[in-house]
Amino acid sequence: MYEIKAYVRKAMSELVIDEVAKLAGVASIAVVSLSEFGHTVNDGSQMAKVEMVKLEVDVDSESAADTVADTIVRAGRTQEGHPGDGKVLISRLAKAIRIDDGVSGPEALRARSV
Repeated sequence: MYEIKAYVRKAMSELVIDEVAKLAGVASIAVVSLSEFGHTVNDGSQMAKVEMVKLEVDVDSESAADTVADTIVRAGRTQEGHPGDGKVLISRLAKAIRIDDGVSGPEALRARSV
């Protein structure tokens, strides 16, 4: 099981979310608005404020994590790519538990009908 955290420009977030939502194995996407410092300007001495969105996606396999990350990079890149376009981080999940029925493990990450 894997968690993908992505920091993308707010201006690109809707496109990224739309593309990730099309992928098999993605049951949900958490979206958090934030202000990020870290985009260096010119000589690297200044930090510019960039409006960013943090996306969190949990998937049940490494191949799904790689597919989600590749999709985020492709959809989140501005033209040829610029500093401040964002980052994608992939982490292993030790355990997942669905609150409503107590199902745990990879099954807890899969979409189910209501």
